[in-house]
Amino acid sequence: MKRKPTLIIAVTTFIGASGVAFGQPVIITEHGESANFRGVTSEKTEIEKAFTTTSAPDVYFPPSTEGYHLSKALPSNTLGTYHLNGNIFSGPGIGAPENGRGTFNATYTNPWNVTSNLKYVFDPAALPQKDHVTTQAVSLECRPNRPNPHNPNPNRNWVACIYRGMDSGTGGGKNTSISSEIDNDVLNLSTNSATDMEVDVNFNGKVLDGKWSRGLFLTGGGAAGNQTNSVALDIMHVAYDHSWLPWTTGISIRNATNMIQLYKTQPTEAGFFLETFDQQHTETSHLDKNGYLDIQGLRLIATSSPKPATECKKGQVTWDDDNLYLCTSAGKYKKVALQAL
Repeated sequence: MKRKPTLIIAVTTFIGASGVAFGQPVIITEHGESANFRGVTSEKTEIEKAFTTTSAPDVYFPPSTEGYHLSKALPSNTLGTYHLNGNIFSGPGIGAPENGRGTFNATYTNPWNVTSNLKYVFDPAALPQKDHVTTQAVSLECRPNRPNPHNPNPNRNWVACIYRGMDSGTGGGKNTSISSEIDNDVLNLSTNSATDMEVDVNFNGKVLDGKWSRGLFLTGGGAAGNQTNSVALDIMHVAYDHSWLPWTTGISIRNATNMIQLYKTQPTEAGFFLETFDQQHTETSHLDKNGYLDIQGLRLIATSSPKPATECKKGQVTWDDDNLYLCTSAGKYKKVALQAL
């Protein structure tokens, strides 16, 4: 007779309702069909019981070569900390993530995705809140940076509060799809407006080192001659089926002294400050790094008739119903009759 595997789930309790001291782990051991890895499971599994032990359970799934079988769906937004430890989960309880209907170890905001190792589900909106306060599900802070007298150079101290990294791996080539992402943030809008990510740079003191402070710094690079398709910031804002939405905005800038600054760093630097394309990927205009603008056409929206004493900057162009005006030097215009054109 084949011996059925043993399921052990460790649940850390945070409340004393069960009679167990705060922080003491509760070990649940089940030898029957209800926690069977392969066989038919009962209606109420030990996994479901584990997640109802406390209001915020910390559930640990020991590594298993057989994996875990769930007979009944556990909603993907069930509160708790899931230590999945790379185990394989099977059965009707995991839903159908391949069809966007995953449960349990799938992601609530994107049920196509499955978590392999560690999953957190919080409910910060459940706590009462005072005015001008924001409730945070996770808070991670580092103390202020400062010179370290034990460094060989105490005036240089580089720190990072959070570092995340990965390598895209190997096996890529033509007709392959081996995709890697370090971050994948999803914000699903229902009846409330929201912000996917807020980045604050607050000036609470005078910066003395004379260097730049940045809200978002995109950098990177590679060895010279290592040709690859690379974009520092790629914005695509369309419908789910990739059809065009007429009301979306790629970038909106408000309340900034200088909206956009573009710099050339060396005399021989090639490329464009700005380049635009039509639906056939044919270039329609560009502003090169020498300041020359090539465009398909020029449309002047505002009209005005300059007066003799009007100040103008060299190169300024304006027009009225009769003439086109070009400022050749400060305060001086030359005009050409539109009828002559």
